[in-house]
Amino acid sequence: MVDDVAARSFSLATPRRFGRLRRAAVLAALVWLLGASGADAGIGSWTITGYVFGPVSAMDKATADSYKGRRVVMDEGSIRFGDETCATSPGLVVHDAATYFGDFRIDPHKLGHAGEKVYVIETGCALPGLSSLLLLDDGRMCFFLDGVFFFLTEDSE
Repeated sequence: MVDDVAARSFSLATPRRFGRLRRAAVLAALVWLLGASGADAGIGSWTITGYVFGPVSAMDKATADSYKGRRVVMDEGSIRFGDETCATSPGLVVHDAATYFGDFRIDPHKLGHAGEKVYVIETGCALPGLSSLLLLDDGRMCFFLDGVFFFLTEDSE
């Protein structure tokens, strides 16, 4: 018999950005179920922190590296990327993950996504790559440009 048994406490705390995006994803799912737009899902300031090349890319590594550290700012009616801004009319679309990522010929696990569904914010933005923002399982978003998936990490407040 073991007499040295103590209760363990398990921390359920998650990093702030993960919690905010998780709440945004849940909100987006509820909004989708209710038939409204997913306009609030990606609102905030985001930084490009990394990338993964797709099977075919028009971009080289040096160009992809030059995107790291650049910011994307999304508010209720626009997206700003560098010196360019475009108007948005975002809506949330839910896709089967296997089909969606299969169209890009990439394993979703390489992007940090393991779910059966993928939530995509269709922004309506005309800036290259920013017409669709994918909500990933690990709290990031990503976009696809010239054969490269760029990861967006939410900035701390």
